[in-house]
Amino acid sequence: MKAKIAEALKTKYKSFGLSNEAIDRIASAKEKTVTKEEEIEAGISDVSTMDLIAKELQKMRDSEIQKRTDLQRVHDDYKAKHPEKSDPDQNPDPDPDPDADKTLIERIQAAVTAAVAPLNEKIAALENLNSTKAALTGARESFFGGDYAKKYKDEADDAWERAVELNEATGNKMTAEQLAEKATGYFNKAVSRKGVDTSKPFKADPATGEDEGTLDWSSEKKRLQDAGRLPKDTQ
Repeated sequence: MKAKIAEALKTKYKSFGLSNEAIDRIASAKEKTVTKEEEIEAGISDVSTMDLIAKELQKMRDSEIQKRTDLQRVHDDYKAKHPEKSDPDQNPDPDPDPDADKTLIERIQAAVTAAVAPLNEKIAALENLNSTKAALTGARESFFGGDYAKKYKDEADDAWERAVELNEATGNKMTAEQLAEKATGYFNKAVSRKGVDTSKPFKADPATGEDEGTLDWSSEKKRLQDAGRLPKDTQ
């Protein structure tokens, strides 16, 4: 299963340039939750996978930055041990190009910077995608968790699809609260055509066998009966 997960990761995230070692680490983590082949696609597209990829990209970026730092240290050490001599009499064999080593260092540093830049862009894009997925999950749970949404499922599904389409069309900039609020607005208008006022407390219809979804008042009722504030049940 790990090999299949790894292969799927390589295909789906080819553009990120992850090393085989990075893919192996991610696959090892995902095989703990993805146990069936049909679960692979969904399993490697969730928020946790985005987090794992972001961490691997950060490691790659940190490695490139470290290379640059080490290179600069070598350069500085060399310059300290080989100070430039301004007196020609003390420098009978001057360096024909005293700035050659500096130029080489600058070129290498530029190359490292160029390598780090796309990694930073990928990390930013991944973090944005991760944030979008988290907002989508939070909004969905909030919206569909309502009693009215559970009862009027068709209207809820339509409202949610409209809200998600609007969010995607505007660049996925909505927060979880904004997305849930937009879906709720669409939903309220839809069910109002059936005479449903969602501003009122939800009341289950006993005729349909719906669960009231309210608190169990039996203990409170007994306490009031024992205190003589309510008549006791007749046998």
